[in-house]
Amino acid sequence: MTRPIHVALDARKLHDGGIGTYIRELLAEYARAPGADTHTALVEAEDVPRIPAPVRTRIVSAGKYGLAEHWRVPDAARATGAQLLHAPHFTLPMGWTGPSVVTVHDLIHLKMARFYPPHVPVVARAMIGAAVSRARIVLADSQCTRDDLREVFGLAESRVRVVPLGVSDVYAPASEAECRAYRVSRNLPEGYVLYVGARKGHKNLSLLLRAWAAMPGGDRPPLVLSGEPWRPDDPLAREAEDLRVLGSVRFSGRAHDDASGRMLYASAALYVQPAFYEGFGLPPVEAMACGTPVLSSDGGSLREVAGGGAELLSPDDHEPWAARILALLGDGEARAAMRARGLEHAKQYRWEKTAAMTREAYREVLG
Repeated sequence: MTRPIHVALDARKLHDGGIGTYIRELLAEYARAPGADTHTALVEAEDVPRIPAPVRTRIVSAGKYGLAEHWRVPDAARATGAQLLHAPHFTLPMGWTGPSVVTVHDLIHLKMARFYPPHVPVVARAMIGAAVSRARIVLADSQCTRDDLREVFGLAESRVRVVPLGVSDVYAPASEAECRAYRVSRNLPEGYVLYVGARKGHKNLSLLLRAWAAMPGGDRPPLVLSGEPWRPDDPLAREAEDLRVLGSVRFSGRAHDDASGRMLYASAALYVQPAFYEGFGLPPVEAMACGTPVLSSDGGSLREVAGGGAELLSPDDHEPWAARILALLGDGEARAAMRARGLEHAKQYRWEKTAAMTREAYREVLG
């Protein structure tokens, strides 16, 4: 009989973007099937009501990436009686000397250093290096991230486990009536091309603006970016104005939950992911799960994660993107084939599987 274990998960980034999704979904799976194990979320006081039972909570008041987290997080974990601390991103508090698991989602700060101020890659390298050198096991979202960790930090293969992320069951195709109602509610046009995610330099949104500029004016589809509108002084806004494509760009507004995210994906004619680099790339897989065809770059992990269900292009040349987007929007049969392929491909990414593989790592560490 397998003995029960007690794990503390640092959940202070519960509301962040990708890392927040990772934390929330792991906790949901631990609550759904706790077995005999005990899971404790280390959270800020205001987040205690958001943690699903029977996951326990312990309040930690410590800013992210500050000095205080190096003793307050370990103190909180020890106070719960946890045997293992799981750091769900690349900071493992120095004050924790017990067994630990660290998840590294990507090495973007190092691989895409040109998009950051000079000090950021230096600090990131030090923090990630300290974390992975002390953790018993390092979890990587993809083989790409695993290979980057081994290349940059010389980690032995035996210390790294590839644990892919998952897609919530909420993400599924929607009927045309649902999509029509959603577009009306958000004042979004029919036939839009969608991008979901941050607008940082490595996401390569400039390529999309240049691709739109390369299209004949009358043929340009609406390009919808997730989130709130950019500020007039945003470099992307200025570039769009210079390229005379500002009128083609729309914004979805904030997606308050997975249900609204699902409708944003499902209502699009095509999803595009032009990033130079990703450590996993969850939005393309979520789009596939909603039945939306995906055109993606082959940067970083995207060939590995999305390639089975998406069509891939280089992130370095905008002209093939312009041509292929217009071709796909005019070819319903090609989009239908991509939709079917994407739906099937997305089935392999489930949070239940992510949680099960993560718990295997816990047991391996404590075994």
